[in-house]
Parts: sequence; structure tokens; C-alpha cells
Amino acid sequence: MPDKALDLDLAHRRGGFSLTGRASLPLTGVTGVVGPNGAGKTSLLRVIAGLDRGRGNTIRFDIETWQAGPLFLPAYRRRTALVFQDSRLFAHLSVTGNLDYAAQRAVPDTAGPDRAELIDLLELAPLMARRTADLSGGERQRVALARALSARPRLLLLDEAFSALDAGFRQSLLPALRDRLARWRLPALMISHDARELAIMADHVLPVENGQIGTLCGRDAWLAGSEGRSDTADEPGAVLTGRITGHDPRFHLTGLSVGAHRIALPGLTELAIGGEARLYVPARDVTLAVDAVDGLSVQNRLPGTVTTITDRPDTAWCDVELDVASQRLCARITRAAAEALALKPGDTVIALIKSASLAPRPD
Repeated sequence: MPDKALDLDLAHRRGGFSLTGRASLPLTGVTGVVGPNGAGKTSLLRVIAGLDRGRGNTIRFDIETWQAGPLFLPAYRRRTALVFQDSRLFAHLSVTGNLDYAAQRAVPDTAGPDRAELIDLLELAPLMARRTADLSGGERQRVALARALSARPRLLLLDEAFSALDAGFRQSLLPALRDRLARWRLPALMISHDARELAIMADHVLPVENGQIGTLCGRDAWLAGSEGRSDTADEPGAVLTGRITGHDPRFHLTGLSVGAHRIALPGLTELAIGGEARLYVPARDVTLAVDAVDGLSVQNRLPGTVTTITDRPDTAWCDVELDVASQRLCARITRAAAEALALKPGDTVIALIKSASLAPRPD
């Protein structure tokens, strides 16, 4: 059990849909909420926020009971902030007016961002005087996130809140936002179908499927496909964590140290030198070599040790897990290739990772 937790015991029914299950979610870091469309993810966030009331629900936030039996704490007293995919801004107010509205409802002297920090983080300066009806979808999502944070909530709820953002901006925003949430000590629940978003933002993952809340698992285990997924065919991936060592303005690349090794990546030039960066590496984007290889365009080469080799039944593939600088990396290669290389646990190999696989992708 986490020291401070959001405890859920739900038997929620609305129309013909039901959402049931128990979970104890840490009130630190970010919890990713995953599952197919219609599984009940948005319903879960609405119930937590107090927007939907079900008689069979019990919800406790740390030592405070939000709902139990006849007791129901209304949404405004829970002090959550829910950001929907479609933003839901006040159309009759400007961007400044939307932020002012939220700031007026913040509890004085609570931790959180100030206006200038939000404007800088979300690049809102050119938008402040504009009507929200005149904004693009991505601009509205940025304003909606700023409005939510302006209220200085105790819990941030994000429902596909980054889906309309430009891929390049999203790439730079997510690690910066995660850093800010940690500094503000603001826990968050985040619905996303994007493994890259979850890799960068989430610390743990809660699956929801067919109206049933699943078992909380670690982010790395979920990315590996070993927990929290009903579809065993899902392709695994891994997260590499490193430190920013410098930026090359000529080639628009950023150096990242992973243990004693260095790789160069695009799309990270806004991150501070010395800061931590998380990279999601899909298994399909990792190639293995047993010897040093010259004459390739792939420059990111990390030595690693094979830990496990898992065949994918009734397919041509197998997944090779590696230890790279005490971190897990996974490569999906053909079983024929694994046999040709005579791979076995304990072997030393070189993992080749294309820079393009780690760059922002077009929306």
C-alpha cells in the first residue's frame, strides 16, 4: 500500500454501463490509465472528480473520504482539475479570462505554478488576448492545461489532454511538464493510447477493460507487455533514462548519457543540460549485432548483455531483452536471425538504435 493513496472501491452504474473494481493509486508521480475505447477510462476520471455520482462507490483521497455510502463530497471541494480531450474552455472569455477564472478558485498559499511559469511552459504569450473560439485544437489544449493548473489542484486528471498538440511541441512539453509536476508535488492520472506519452510521463499504469479496473503495475512491466495487457500480441518497448550532456546547434542533436555511454538524438534541444530525459524505444526499432559494425548510418550504439529470449508463438518473431547500463532494452528480431547469431542469455551484443525512431513523429 502506498503511504498516501487514492483508494477506489467502485460499483458504478450509469445507464447500461458499469464500472467496477478496486485500486490503491499512489499520490506521487503520474499514473497512466490505459485500455481500449469504451473501456471506462473517462468514466473513471469523472467518478474521481465528482462529476458522476454512483451509490456503490467508495473513494478516499489520503485520509479524506470523498464518497462512502450517503457521504458525497462535491466536485469543487475535491479540488481536482480534469482536462478533457476537447478542452471545454469558456468561449465567452479570452485566454486571459479563462486563466483568471481558474486562478480565482485556487486556495491561497497552495503549491503550484504562477501565471508567468505557465505562459512560458505552454508558450501562451501570443494567445493571451485572443478569443478561445479562434484558437486551433492544439492551442485550446494548451490553454485548457494552463487553466487546470491555474486552479492549483490537489489532483490533476488528464483525458487524452495532449492529442491535438503538434508532435514537436509535445516532445518538448512532456518531459518539462513531468518535471514541474514533481516539483509541485502534484499527482496526476493520465489517460493515453500513446505508449511514447506514457513512457515519458507515467510511473505506473492502471489498465481498465470492459468496465473492470485492473491491477496497478509498473510502467516498465506494462511497456514490456508482461503485465496489464489482455492482447499478448502488443509489441513491447522499453524506457531508457539518461542525462542531457549538451546540444549541437549545427546538427540539431542533443547528447544523452546512458550510463557510461553516449547517444545523440533530435527533438530534445529545449531540455536543460544536466536534466533527466526518458526515451521510449519500441522493440522494432532496435537492431542487434554481435560484433562492431562500420559503414552504417546508425550512430547510436549501446553495448548490452542478453538477459532473456522469448519466442512469439506462431509468428516469425522473438523478443530479446538486454541489460544496457543496468537498464532494460528490448529488441524484436526474427527467430531465424536469433538462431543465425546463436544468441543466448549472457551474450554481449551491440544494440543499434536509429535516431529517427526517437524523433517527434508527424501527427
